[in-house]
Order: sequence, then C-alpha cells, then structure tokens
Amino acid sequence: MAIIGTFGSISFEVSSKRIKTFDNLTRNGDARWAIHENLLVKPVPEFIGPGQDELNFTIRLSAYQKVNPILELDKLRAFKNAGKVAPFVLGGRSVSSSHWYIEKLGEAITTVNGKGLIITAEADLTLKEYPKVFVPRSKSRPKPTTKSSNTSKRTSTGKITIKAGMLNCRSSPSLKGKIVKVLRKGQVHIVYGTKKGDILWYDLGGGKYCSANSKYVSYKKG
Repeated sequence: MAIIGTFGSISFEVSSKRIKTFDNLTRNGDARWAIHENLLVKPVPEFIGPGQDELNFTIRLSAYQKVNPILELDKLRAFKNAGKVAPFVLGGRSVSSSHWYIEKLGEAITTVNGKGLIITAEADLTLKEYPKVFVPRSKSRPKPTTKSSNTSKRTSTGKITIKAGMLNCRSSPSLKGKIVKVLRKGQVHIVYGTKKGDILWYDLGGGKYCSANSKYVSYKKG
C-alpha cells in the first residue's frame, strides 16, 4: 500500500489492490486590506493580515478499484456536518501549519448497477484553512507606576465609540506605526484631539492613536 496523502481519517492511496486518490488539486488565497478614505485625495490602504487559503479537488471513488463509494461519501459527509478540522498531508508533509475544514461537498453518482448500488462516484471538495490562533503571553506583568500620567493633565475634546468589529490602535499617527492594541466594537475612549498624518487620527492619549474615519468610529464632542 502506498499512502500519498491524508486528511484526518481520510487517506489517499495507490496500490495494486486499491486506488483512492484525487484530481485537479488547486490552492487559492487572498490578503485582507482596509481602505481608509481621505477627502479629495486617493484612499490609503492598510494591510490587515492574510486571508484564509482554500483547497479544491475531486476524489474519484470506484468499486472497480476496491473502494466503497457509499461508505466514503458517508465519511466525508459526517466530517463536514460535524465541523471537524484536520491537517491536509501530502507526500508526508502538511501543506500548511494550519488545519482545514470542509466548507463545501459536492457529490456526483456516475455509475450504478442493475440493483441500484453505487459503483462509481465523485466528490468535489472545497477545504478552508482553519488557522491556529496564537495568543502572546507576557513574561511578567508590568509594575504599576506611581508617576502621574501626562494624559490626566490634558483636556479631552470628546469621546469616540468604536463601530468596527476590530480597529488597530497605533503608537504614532501613521499606518506604519506599531500596533499597540486592538480596539473592539462598542468600546468608548476619551479623545485628546486629532493628528493629521497619512490619514486623520484621533489622539487617545498615552501615545495611542486610532483612525478618525467615521466608518470605524463615531465621535461625540465634550
């Protein structure tokens, strides 16, 4: 038996006794960008991160090649309906550090015998990447400072409420500034003015800035 690849408990093999393999394997992916609108000038794109990759392929199932199409289709359907994830291994090597799940499963019965039993079938699969989420852990908690913050001495101009699901908060008023935290939808933050850079920014104090685009935040004066 020669195992050429696996996806969870599903194996792909080619041997003199059994053949179960796939055809037309393709991989597609995209990148995620946020577009910040600016008045009278071109918008400024900001790279948010990579998107999910996608695998597409067709599995051919034939009783003539010692494969039970009914059992194999049942196995794929159960995998999809249970929301399982697993690595996709090809040639002994995982194609990604992430796992994958079945987003779409198309079934085609191509041959049945005189008793209505399925002899050959095809399964068209679309797998979506299920990335591992890494949560950075701080080695030690920062010691509380006893010095008075400059922010407390400043006068606020108003408050903002975050409208976007997630909004990057940066260390400087620039899309190249380091991301120091991620603001979440519904959060309210005090504003200490605006800064003009590559886009317009709200100064949140303490060396933190976020986009002033009304698409992402709503502002209330006072």
